[in-house]
Amino acid sequence: MISPPRAAVVGAGIAGLSCATLLQSAGFEVGVFDKSRGPSGRMSTRRGDDWQCDHGAQYFTARDPGFRAEVARWQHAGVAVSWHPRLHVLGDPSAHVPDPALERFVGLPRMSAPCRFLADELDLEVDTSIRQLQRRPDGWHLLSAERGWLERSFDAALLALPAPQAAPLLREAAPGLAALAGNVVMHGAWALMLRFAAPLELPFDAAFVNAGPLRWIARDNSKPAAGSACVATG
Repeated sequence: MISPPRAAVVGAGIAGLSCATLLQSAGFEVGVFDKSRGPSGRMSTRRGDDWQCDHGAQYFTARDPGFRAEVARWQHAGVAVSWHPRLHVLGDPSAHVPDPALERFVGLPRMSAPCRFLADELDLEVDTSIRQLQRRPDGWHLLSAERGWLERSFDAALLALPAPQAAPLLREAAPGLAALAGNVVMHGAWALMLRFAAPLELPFDAAFVNAGPLRWIARDNSKPAAGSACVATG
């Protein structure tokens, strides 16, 4: 009996999980590895005893028909829902004009829900920081900071990581790709989570900010099933 091809996906954000899902549906035996405690990457949510706050992606849109079909599958599974915030513009109103017809979605009950939905169908190993890729006669091997060289080998290795994290992994395995990743310049964006003792009387749920260091603010508890928090991102 011929064994199915094996693929390792490093990174359990929405890109890595989507890639792994597609590979698995094509007949691959897939292993997904992530350094965090759980999946979701930039679709993460911070939680406390009685609050939660989406501190990465605030919402997502679905303009591509294929992705819209996938979002419909998430909606059917109860892990995504449309979000209809009262939108406002602070600063120059001509710098960013919200499209009232644009459909916005959020995870349910939190932004990380679609990623966890995908991860439930995959072989995911968390708390596993991959430090090196090495090609051997039997396939690709992965070195974990926590457990050393992993026992499994793979026919293919895919990186779903920000370029600065991918570059050192590619240095030995694929120098050309390492050079491309090393030349990528990334700019940081800060997220500030504020929790208030009493509700704020604001005339909007979210706002685009066209002046100063902020670009977006949102009342997280305006999202379906969300907790009591407000997010401001630079």
